[in-house]
Amino acid sequence: MSWRFGLGLAAALAAMALTQAVRSGGDDSGGASPALAANEPITQVDARLLATGWLPQPEQEPLPLERKLAGNNLDSLSACSGTGEGFCRYDYQQGRQRLSVVTVPGSRGDGVVHSWFTPN
Repeated sequence: MSWRFGLGLAAALAAMALTQAVRSGGDDSGGASPALAANEPITQVDARLLATGWLPQPEQEPLPLERKLAGNNLDSLSACSGTGEGFCRYDYQQGRQRLSVVTVPGSRGDGVVHSWFTPN
């Protein structure tokens, strides 16, 4: 197992821990978080976020294996866990506000929103 895979797994696990604390979107920090919905395809979410001024801001460059696991070439992809659960993390920024979206494989094999949070 490469160190990058380990970091991707650690990032995904951290994302899961944070999403348990901040389920169903955002926090109460006063920023205007975008409206997201569980099970919405990440490609649709990405297009909507880009159209409303959010920019891709991945924490790290994903490995080719992570791109394959994600099933897309979205610039916002940071990492995929590779644990069998299929968690992938996408990061965005708008001004000083940040947004992380965690996906799981959908019924058609595409990534769908599992949860999201605003990292510190």
